[in-house]
Amino acid sequence: MRNNKKNHFNPIESIKENRYISRLNFETGIRLTGPEPLAEMDYTAELRCKDRAFSAYWYESGGTCPAAPVVASPLPRNYRTTTKRRVHKKGGGVILSSDELSMNDKPSLLEPEFHSAIYSRLGILLNEKINTRIAGVLNFIILRGNYDSASVIFNARVLNGDTVNSLTAIAEQLREFSGKLDSAFIYHDPEGSKYYLNTSSEIDGPRVKRLFGNRNLSVKVNDVIYTFSPDGFSQVNLSICPEMLNNAERLLKHEGKGRLLDLYCGYGFFSCFLSPGYEEITGIDYGESAIDSARENMKRVKSRGKWEFHARKIDRKTLPALLANVRLPEYLILDPPKNGTAQGVIETLAARAPERVLHIFCGLETIPYELEKWKRGGYSPVECIPLDMFPGTPDLEVMILFKRTGKHLRQSSVGRS
Repeated sequence: MRNNKKNHFNPIESIKENRYISRLNFETGIRLTGPEPLAEMDYTAELRCKDRAFSAYWYESGGTCPAAPVVASPLPRNYRTTTKRRVHKKGGGVILSSDELSMNDKPSLLEPEFHSAIYSRLGILLNEKINTRIAGVLNFIILRGNYDSASVIFNARVLNGDTVNSLTAIAEQLREFSGKLDSAFIYHDPEGSKYYLNTSSEIDGPRVKRLFGNRNLSVKVNDVIYTFSPDGFSQVNLSICPEMLNNAERLLKHEGKGRLLDLYCGYGFFSCFLSPGYEEITGIDYGESAIDSARENMKRVKSRGKWEFHARKIDRKTLPALLANVRLPEYLILDPPKNGTAQGVIETLAARAPERVLHIFCGLETIPYELEKWKRGGYSPVECIPLDMFPGTPDLEVMILFKRTGKHLRQSSVGRS
């Protein structure tokens, strides 16, 4: 599970002219612009085009095993459990836009219908004269949760008593309007960043202010209940998460004892589910709130083995100090942000000679570079499973299993080019 920087993902920025996108352009005949360029396409046809484009891209990237067919999303539309609206000034009021290119308040085809209804009601409330001032300090409105309920997060440039009182009143009206709204928060972003959960700005005081409801959000996947902070990373397509966990369990399956290293672990999405199969688990993620959640979630599942979670940056300097000497066979899962791993991380991990490595990619453009690093470390891909985590968009989530097939780098050579 990735750290909070994954929340910076902007689907408009992600559509760059790389080899995968070029092939997908050719297969679909659609100009891939905007946040959901494939949303009006027949889903069977969309999957077929993605499958052809990715298979070719994988081969060109140096994949030495065949890519599996793209795993279909159980919900091809209306699947996003995290959605957002940018608050724009328009005339004497505001517009809540899901598509910043066209600047309109048209509902997204990828969000649940009750999200669309809440945004519509919010648009009416924020354009009332009494709410003119508070509407002017909002950057984004965000809805997060599951398919049964959601929390509203007001991303605001100003956090003071007046902001709290005004947004509490609006949130209470929303709760009366929709029985599916169970909590509300303010997220303080004084910079007015283009990222809906920006973590880069320095602020005095808390970044998240609870207005009402539970302090944490929660989701349930494969009978495991996960709780996490309102600003923590969580997969946006909850419907395909069981398939993701089941594949991770199958790919890392082993006999006998083992130790799981879960890097970019977030709130313990993989660690908690996989814990029955390991004597020891070590999870690392940069976000402190994510690590706090991981610890609480692991306590709830009552893991039979030893476990520890660290809130640290993942790089070649910190990893050796955090990871104990190899005593048990190691199994590694890493799910880094869209821009991939830091320099030297893969080399450091390969030098530990793990039995299996499951590397998950949400940024396809990083696959060729990371693949080459693993090969240099003595590991080759043996399975490649693309999942349609983001239907209606060009993006895929790709799970690649690596096994040791040659001499791995000696510890003394780690980090050298």
